[in-house]
Amino acid sequence: MQHAIGEHALLADGRSAALVDPDGNVAWLCAPRVDSAPCLLSLLDEERGGRFLMRPASPGSHVVSRRYHAGSLVLETVWSIGAQRLTVDEAIGLHSGSLKRRVRAHGGTVDVDVLFTPAFDMGRTPAAWRIDGQQATATGAGMRLVAISPGGWRMEGDGTASSRVAVPDGHAGVLITLHSGAAAGPASGDPIEATLATWRRRTGDASGLRIVDALGGLSGESGIRELLRTSIAVLVGLTQSGGGIVAAPTTSLPQWPGSARTWDYRYCWLRDSALAGRALLRAGLVEAASRIGAFLGGVIREQGPRPLVRIDGSPPPLEQLRLELRGYRDARPVRVGNAAVDQPQLDAPGEVLEMAWDLAAAGALPQALAAACRLLADWLAEHWAEPDHGIWEIRGAPRRYTHSRVMAAAGLEWAAALAERGLIRGDAARWARTARAVRASVAPPKGGALQLHDGGGGADAALSAVPLAGFLPPDDATVRRTLDLIAARLDNGGLLDRYEGQPDPIADPCAPFVFPAFWMAAAQRLCGGDAQRYAASALAARGPLGLWGEVADPNHGGPLGNYPQVQSHAAFMLAAIEPDRAVRRRW
Repeated sequence: MQHAIGEHALLADGRSAALVDPDGNVAWLCAPRVDSAPCLLSLLDEERGGRFLMRPASPGSHVVSRRYHAGSLVLETVWSIGAQRLTVDEAIGLHSGSLKRRVRAHGGTVDVDVLFTPAFDMGRTPAAWRIDGQQATATGAGMRLVAISPGGWRMEGDGTASSRVAVPDGHAGVLITLHSGAAAGPASGDPIEATLATWRRRTGDASGLRIVDALGGLSGESGIRELLRTSIAVLVGLTQSGGGIVAAPTTSLPQWPGSARTWDYRYCWLRDSALAGRALLRAGLVEAASRIGAFLGGVIREQGPRPLVRIDGSPPPLEQLRLELRGYRDARPVRVGNAAVDQPQLDAPGEVLEMAWDLAAAGALPQALAAACRLLADWLAEHWAEPDHGIWEIRGAPRRYTHSRVMAAAGLEWAAALAERGLIRGDAARWARTARAVRASVAPPKGGALQLHDGGGGADAALSAVPLAGFLPPDDATVRRTLDLIAARLDNGGLLDRYEGQPDPIADPCAPFVFPAFWMAAAQRLCGGDAQRYAASALAARGPLGLWGEVADPNHGGPLGNYPQVQSHAAFMLAAIEPDRAVRRRW
């Protein structure tokens, strides 16, 4: 059974990532890296996708609760088996690549079944097995997975390795693990407790953050802080050791049920990374934000403002269709790679330059990013008037998108301000002069609102960023008219559709996005409007574990699209946390 997207729990360690469904099955696992070929993928194909399932052997068992330990991606699941309880704590140990499941019984011994079938090369290569007591080793397509269970293993007729473990009442914990590569030696101490301690050191407790009243009044300050802890953990868990962060750990989860709007987001976008860095900085995690900034600086200096790269900074693969896979609930095609790599996107350099400004205000601007700022600003000064594909990565002819030029102007102004303060090198006067020209090019007709592109095109939800990015002050009449146009034409139950019309060639619909609803809430608050409508709808779009997808089902609620989505979590953090007053804005 393929569960609703939002019912899955994320496990991540800054290297690989997994999704665990409510039945105790690892429905998605990419190893050894988050952008590697998945070796468990029943999320995309139940028949071919393999499984690593662990649950009580009793057929009457059921889950009574699932939650994250605060400030971590360590998942706790409690099962009921009559009068007995079984508690499962599971995580991928930070930067270890080892998925660990600690099982504890209460009220009597509980038998636990473990079933393991890998899906090498997306299910095309059968596993070769070696069973050696407590260790089951599967190899295929150049990959090796090792599962360890104290119950020992046996091979079933369908090629599944199975193990039954008797978990004694009151035991400190029985450990069941899955390793990518060679199995690690015996752990000293409790690896789950050690992982929890590491998480808490890296994410903090969010207790010192000042919560925006509009959000705190909706879920209570303590509830918002708990969501912030989870969002921080998502960003930390998806940030790789070198500083790259994926947009999401999944591919091909559809933006509408059964649709062909299926993309691969297991790459590092300049835009999403910059937003994640700003969100981590807002949460007080300066070192984590600076690492992302340093990574972006290195990538930009090597390759220029390419929209996305792999997590090691190399170019992503060409987009390919895996037609043999059925897709999540029949949403096809399944894609590997992302064609947006070749798109010009003028807003992304502006996002990175804003992140550089915020890092500089915190005294944490990395040298690599400072050097890259000059390159970005010069590139914007040369290319700002050209058409692009914009923040929505519209697959069609490029246009002169308004949001792209808004962010280009803002980025040039951030760069000029940094240069004037001696924090980066470059021609501040040229950048400021060009920013004025960009501003003049996007002025709306008298008494009108900003629209999707220079030919009009109607409302664009991304333009809720106009006052947030400092393109116009909050009391400017154009800002009010633009926000009113977005609200009138794109509001979808308090969430926001992307834009009016159908500029791309894909006929399938798209669900409303999460991040612009948080942007709209922040913009309305800044401009004296109704922030709570959009904040409440965006908060309600999360799954039961506090995770947001890219988009949300407007009819039934809950996440859709690739999941969890960094941009959604970053937008929530930026909307929920009051900024440090030391971070100066331009108006």
